[in-house]
Formats: sequence, structure tokens, C-alpha cells
Amino acid sequence: MDFKLTNRIFAAFVFLFATIIYVMTVQPTFSFWDCGEFIACAFTLSVPHPPGAPFFTLMGKIFTMFPTASDIGLRVNYLSVISSSLCVLLLYLISVKVIKSWKGNPKSFTETLIICGASTVGALSYAFSDSFWFNALEGEVYGMGTLLIGICMYLLMIWWEKSDEPGSDKYLLLVAYVVGLSIGIHLLVAQCIFLAGLFFYFKRYEYTPKTLLIAIALSSIAFFLVYPGIVKKFPLIMSGSVALGVVLIGLIVFGIYYARQKMNPILSLLTLSLFLIILGYSTYISILQRANVTNLPLNENSPSNLESLISYLNREQYGQQPLVMPRRYSQEPQHQGIYSKYSSDMEFLWKYQINHMFNRYWFWNYIGRAGYDQNDGVDFKKFFAIPFLLGMFGLFYLFKKDWRLGFIFLMMFLMMGIVTALYQNQQEPQPRERDYFYVGAFMAFSLWIGIGVAGLIDLISEKMNNKKSLMLVSSIVLLLSFAAVPVNMLRVNYDKLNRHGNYLPFDYAYNLLQSVEKDGILITNGDNDTFPIWCLQAAYGVRTDVRVINLSLAQTDWYNLQLKNERPYGALTVPMNFTNDQLKRLQPVQWDEKKAVSFDVPLTAYPDSMRSRPNLPTKITVNVPPSIRQQSGTQVITALKANDLLLIDIVKANKWERPIYFSVTVSEDNYIGLGSYLVMEGMAQRLVPYKTNESGTEAINTDIMRKSLFDNPVEPSKTPKYGFRFTGLNDKNIFYNEDQTRMSQTYRTVFLRLAFDYANDSAKYKQAEEVLNKMETTIPRNVIKMDYRIEYDVAMLYNKLGNKQKFDELSEDVINRAESELKTNNENVQSYYNPYRILLDLYEARKEYQKSLDLLNTLLTMSPNDPSIKQKIESIKLKMSNPSLK
Repeated sequence: MDFKLTNRIFAAFVFLFATIIYVMTVQPTFSFWDCGEFIACAFTLSVPHPPGAPFFTLMGKIFTMFPTASDIGLRVNYLSVISSSLCVLLLYLISVKVIKSWKGNPKSFTETLIICGASTVGALSYAFSDSFWFNALEGEVYGMGTLLIGICMYLLMIWWEKSDEPGSDKYLLLVAYVVGLSIGIHLLVAQCIFLAGLFFYFKRYEYTPKTLLIAIALSSIAFFLVYPGIVKKFPLIMSGSVALGVVLIGLIVFGIYYARQKMNPILSLLTLSLFLIILGYSTYISILQRANVTNLPLNENSPSNLESLISYLNREQYGQQPLVMPRRYSQEPQHQGIYSKYSSDMEFLWKYQINHMFNRYWFWNYIGRAGYDQNDGVDFKKFFAIPFLLGMFGLFYLFKKDWRLGFIFLMMFLMMGIVTALYQNQQEPQPRERDYFYVGAFMAFSLWIGIGVAGLIDLISEKMNNKKSLMLVSSIVLLLSFAAVPVNMLRVNYDKLNRHGNYLPFDYAYNLLQSVEKDGILITNGDNDTFPIWCLQAAYGVRTDVRVINLSLAQTDWYNLQLKNERPYGALTVPMNFTNDQLKRLQPVQWDEKKAVSFDVPLTAYPDSMRSRPNLPTKITVNVPPSIRQQSGTQVITALKANDLLLIDIVKANKWERPIYFSVTVSEDNYIGLGSYLVMEGMAQRLVPYKTNESGTEAINTDIMRKSLFDNPVEPSKTPKYGFRFTGLNDKNIFYNEDQTRMSQTYRTVFLRLAFDYANDSAKYKQAEEVLNKMETTIPRNVIKMDYRIEYDVAMLYNKLGNKQKFDELSEDVINRAESELKTNNENVQSYYNPYRILLDLYEARKEYQKSLDLLNTLLTMSPNDPSIKQKIESIKLKMSNPSLK
């Protein structure tokens, strides 16, 4: 069998194997975080968050047109699946070329098997690595972005082979165009320009330390010419003078012509590359075009002209960060409190930004991931570091065989890994893990794994003369490597990365929307309670009547102007008294601690059952607490955020004509003082014109809550209809990560609120227990682990309802978990659900008085002057001494 045919068979196997696994494990709809936003933008050709991804959006739109699946989100997810499978295929082909660069064309089937087999091991180690596999399963930019890195590196390897042939520079020009296109997906791909410069240097120039340094410097200049040069500065020039921009393009075209006339290949390559990068970058024209569409479903930053496009590209919405120093620059309280753990910026850089935020991810993928909770570490027992050791050996062996390629791929690993981590200057803590940024670096490492396998066989073959024995030994090494690396990685990672049947993001957004009445206004807080809703409305047509107000975005003028003036899907505008000019100038204002705000209340705002009551208030007045507090010398300056001012204005302008809701994910400090005027309806808190929790308990609408939790539709409704979907939450075969588990706890909280409401009336104890049982069958504890604080509430409620069997079962589990919590954090005594309080309540309910006494004595040693502890000790002693109280 000749090499070409064997190579194609192995390549086809690699592509099909990866594709089949990805199709089996792909997210069936959209995922949390940015995926919902990107899918919504792809379907409607809208404008996503800065700096945008126009090429991805255009490709996503094409994939939404393919009848590959009935679900729109799944169609866009398939773009990532195919992109990732093609990337794995390209890594295989790159590996074959790199190994052939020192082995030469194979002269026997054994040599063919070694090259193809080793490359297969390397490519599939990438396919089933944790970070890359995760990216392959969702409608995000990273799968397609990594494909473009693969295309660039493959083209550069082709050029490396054919650089002496006439016309070979066309491959470099293709790289330039792909880099231009990649700007419309993710800027990380632009680093291939730097690598292209190194390829060019090592092939066309003789190495000396001096020339290498010059090559690195010129390659760096070429990269900076692309970013920020073309990406940021070219639109800036165009915004200042369109004529000047046209002149620059004209100069590039003239440079191409001049280089051709003078037969100057270097100048021709440079000018043509520059032109092709700009041509690829032109996908951003679609951003300008779509941003000018009225009532566009999503139009983030509204970059409708060159000036606003520059702000969009510069990500000004997210603020500026220092490029080099300081490393600990954030003024946010959650960051400032952590900085004290580090003695210097350099310690923070190494321990957090490099070791925690890159090395940990690197080791996750090739040594083993300890778990899927935030900040989980490395587990050697997962892979026994076999992929890692093979990769490190492969790097060494590549340097030994062809140090030039070794240097280039080492630079690829460093640039797309550590340098990227340094550039991002990430602050602790991060809202989620960021391993998806570094899949370009991991591509280089998986390449080294394949080279390591080939190198291992080479070392063995040097000691053997018998060709038959070499064939046998090579086959054994390849099979063992295949089993120990990609197959084992597939085995270990499959259950945790398999998203088949995971509808939680879809259902969560659906349930939140269906908690709102027609034409309601829903106030949300972050990415995961907003982006999925955008996707449901834009791509699925669900509850397009609801207007969503994201509090983070409500601090920007462009977003507030869209809320006031535009009607996506024909939905009503958000009522405001602020004029457009006032919205453009809206800023935080100084605000006294007890400043009151009044809201007029017409009689029609009250429910029918209340209107006959005499002396109903015609206005409500609340104290709106300041949302900003800053220390200035000895004085504390208090202020109100722009989004709080906006909410006050909306409530006033609405005049109670349309229902306003706060998502349950919105914290109390965003209620603008209206926390006592909220009624829980499903997963949202509805604003009402009367106080609801004067008794100290939070109010709920029992009828709506029961309909929401007990009427579970099989098919989603596009129009208002109470009834939650809980698809797959009772399926033991579905893995829910930390974020998803946290979101599912919200459901349990909703169930508990209804059960507590029933339990306030002894005549409704049966209904309360029915709700708790429904919660357990819907979200079993052995599928999604229950937060022990919620489990404590459930246990105590069962105790109140008289179900001792359930109480004993749950309380025993809670006690074990609370006692474990005390061993790791025995200073947690302030929070309401602190383990001391939980244990004391459960010990007492279980009549385990000696344990109560022991724990109280421990607390007494911590707070010897606390009278409440002493009183509790006496109370427990009384119960121990009096049998009738036991």
C-alpha cells in the first residue's frame, strides 16, 4: 500500500472518529455564557458584544439554513463540530509533514505506519483534550478560530516543503487572507503572522544569533502592523478622513504594481499580504451595515459609523487595562481583598496569571483534571502524565531532529499560551475558567505528542536490525500509545464533556420568560440570565413580547436608547421619562443614604380584590440606598449608579401599566428600595403597588407558582403560558457542571418557597409535602447534588410536616456535610446558613443534646462574652435533665 493511500485512510479515520464523538456529545441547543448571544446574532445577523465576530456570524447564518437539525442552536453548534473535526484533521496532516521533514518520504510500509500512526495519536490527543473538546460542542467562536489556526499552520508547512518551487509564496498569501478573515472571529489567530515570519526567515536566510533576533523583531512588527495596526488604526484613519484611507489603500495597490514591475518578490509578498489581510478584515463592513438596521434584535454598542466602530473594536465598554504593569490594577472590592495574598505584582503574575491561569489548564489537558468546579486543580491519576511526558519528549526530539521547526512550534506554544495569558492581565477572581483561550498552544503540544511517539519508535529502531521485528515493535508502541493517550483521554473525559440531553440553558431561559405576563418588562443581571433569553427570543421566537433590561448594559447610553426607542420583533418600547439627550448624559449621581423616592399609584394599579378598600395609597415612598460607596479621606462619598437611576425612571414612566419583574438572579441591592413590594411569580419577582412582606416572610403568588412547577409542557410555547420545563434534570447520565448545578439550585429554591407557603397553614401540610416530593422526583439529589444549606431547609420542613423518615434521612446527610465544612472553615459563624447554626438546629431536632452542648461549648470558647450562647447552653442542659422536654 503506497504512502498517499495509507495517509488518506488514516486522515479519514481521524476526521470521522472525532466527528462521530463530537456529534454524539454536542449540546442539543444553546449553552450558557456567550453561546446564546452568538446563536441569536447568527440567526438574525445581529451585532454581538465587542469586538464582534462578523465572519463567525456570517458562517453561523449559513449553518442555520442547513436542515441538519430541527433546533437552530444545534445547527450553529454543528459549525463548531465541523470546524473542530477539520482542525483535528489538519493537525494530523501537519504532524505528518513535520515528521517527514526529518525522516523523508517513507521507503517501506513500516515507515508509513510510524508516520501516520504517530500523527494519529497526536491529533486525537488534541481532539479529546478537555479544553478543545469543550469548545467543539457549542456555538462559540473558539472552534472556528482554532480551525483557522490549523489552516494557517498547514499552509505554512506546505510552503516549508515547497518554498524552493516557483509560485510557492501563494501559500503565504493564503495565510495572510486567512488571518484577515480570522479578525472577524477571534484576534488570537493573528499571532500566526508572527509564526509566518519565523517560517520565512528559517527557510530563506542563514541562521546567526543576530539574524534570528532581527527576524523575531521584524515578525513582531508584522504582528503589530496587523494588531493593533490594521484592526484598530485603519478604521481610526478612515473615521478622520475617508480620503486618507482611500489613499492608503491606493498606495498598497500601487506598491503591488510597483513590486511586480521591478520584479521585487519581497515587496510584492508584503504588499499583497497587507492587501489580503485588509480584504479579509472587510467582513466588518457587515457590522456597520447591520448596526444601521432599525429594530435589530441585538445591536451591542450600536457601531453604526466609523467613530462608534472604533469604540467597538477597542472594547471601550469593558474599560482599559495596563499591558505590562501593574499586574494588580483593579479597584473593584472583590479584587482588592484578594491582592493582599500576594507580596508583589511579580508574585501575582507567576502564581495566579501564569501558574493558575495557564499552567493549570495545560496540566488539566495532559496530566488530568481533578474536577469541574471553579479553581479545581490537577489529578495525576487521570492520565498518569503519559500525554504530558510524551509531549515534552516530542519537543526535545523535534529540536534534536530539526531545531528550526522545534523553535517555531515552541514559539507557537509560548505565544498562544503564556504570552496570551500575560497580555490578558486577568484579575483574580474570574467569573469562570478561561482555558478555552489557550487551545492554540495546546495544538502545538499535541503535535509534540505525535512527534514523541515517532521519536520513541526511532530510538527503539536504532537498536534493531531486523525489519520484521521493527514492524512488530512499532505496531506495539503505536497501539500502546493510542490506548494510553487518545483512548484513555476519551474514556476519562467522555462523561464530563458529554452534553447529550442537556437542555438546562434552554429550559432555564424558557422558565424565566414564562414567569412574565404578556408585554412584561424583565430585569436581569448577568450573562446567564440574559444571553439565553436573547437566543430564545431571536432564534426560537419564544415570548418576543417581553422586554429584557440587563442591569450591566443599562449603564451604557446605546443600550438605554435602544430600550427607549426601538421595537425588536414588534415588542413595545420600554417606557421612560428621560429624553434621548438625558440618556446620553446619564451618569452616577451623589445620593444620600436615606434619600426617598416616591412613585404615583393610580387606583387601576391595584388588584380587583383590593380596589374597594378605603384609603388606598395614591403613592408609595421608599428609601433608595446608594449603590456606590467610596472612601475619600475621612469622608464616605455615596452615589447611585446610572442603571439605578434608569430603573427609577422606568417605574415612574410605566405608571403601573405593564408588569415589571426582577429575575430571581437579581440581588436585593438592585431593587432600588422596592424589595418590600415584590411578589414571587415563578422565577421572577413581580413589582406590586403594596407592601407584601410586612409579616417578615417573602410573598408569593401561590396559584402561579403551582402552575409553573406542576404544569410541565413537553413542547415549549411561544406565547405566554405558565408551566416550567425540567428536561433531563432527573437523568443520571447527564453531567451538570458547577455553573449548571448552581442554576438548578434556583429551581429548588422556587419549590421551597411554595412548600414553605403551604406549610404556614397546617391544613395545607399535604400540599407542602407534595411540593417537596415533586422537587425530588424532578431534580433528584443523586443526579444534581443539593446544596447542603437548601437540604437543611428541606429536612427541617419535613420535620415540621411530621415526616420523620425523610427528616432523618436528609438531616443525617446535612450533618455530615456541615461537620466537614467546619473542618475546613471553622470561622464561618456570621452568615445566616453557617454550619454551626445548621448543626445546632438539627442536633436539637434529632434530640442529640450532647452534640449540641459540645458544639455550643466550642462556640463559647470562640465568643466567651456572648450571652445568647450561654442561654442556649442552659436551655439544652434543661432539656437533658428533664425527660418531658426531651
